[in-house]
Amino acid sequence: MRTFKHSGDLGDIIFALPAMRALGGGILYLDPAGGESEPLVRLCLPTEGRTKLTAATIESVRPLLLLQEYVADVRVWSGEKVDINLDQFRAHISAPNLADSHLRAFGLPTSHRDSAWLRVDVPLPQAGFPIVINRTVRFACNHEFWEDFLPTYYREALFVGFPKEHEFFEFTFGFPIRYMPTPTILDLARVIAGGEEFAGNPSLAHAIAEGMKKNKTLEVYRLLPNVVFPRPGARYV
Repeated sequence: MRTFKHSGDLGDIIFALPAMRALGGGILYLDPAGGESEPLVRLCLPTEGRTKLTAATIESVRPLLLLQEYVADVRVWSGEKVDINLDQFRAHISAPNLADSHLRAFGLPTSHRDSAWLRVDVPLPQAGFPIVINRTVRFACNHEFWEDFLPTYYREALFVGFPKEHEFFEFTFGFPIRYMPTPTILDLARVIAGGEEFAGNPSLAHAIAEGMKKNKTLEVYRLLPNVVFPRPGARYV
């Protein structure tokens, strides 16, 4: 069985999955040191020297990853030799999206990211709230979109993410948005799976929504537009 290794942040790991699937799947090792020993991580993140990946975040994402039929196991990496080093995506990060970056790193057609690569066991639709919103403070740059969007849709939307993000969102735009707690990443994925549409900015929640190929509207971070997936049902603002 093939072995894979990744040191990236959680969104990077989600965007690596089309490549892992295309390469036949197997065991995924995740580096709790956030790539401190990985030259490409140090090159791309010279100030931090590592990503935010830790043993705790590995445990948090593990249940979602294990639901994917091409992920046989998720293990904490402690220096084991692996067959496929997914951190090589950082040498191709100029691609239009991070899934393409991973696929191109291994000479794979980018069409592998055109079909859904994430599933959950139990989608959790919320009656009367078909729109799932997540907006982080990081990578936010289109205030005007939300000013146009919210007056029409705020009554049928719910917000997922950290409580502080929800508080900041309501403070920024002045509309009351129902907050949906999601204690785990699998809970987050279940709520997104149950929604009809996702609206947000680049984040783990968006990566999950894209992995499920949900209808979505994404606030593009113009300084680094690396999560653009041209497809039906996806709108970029």
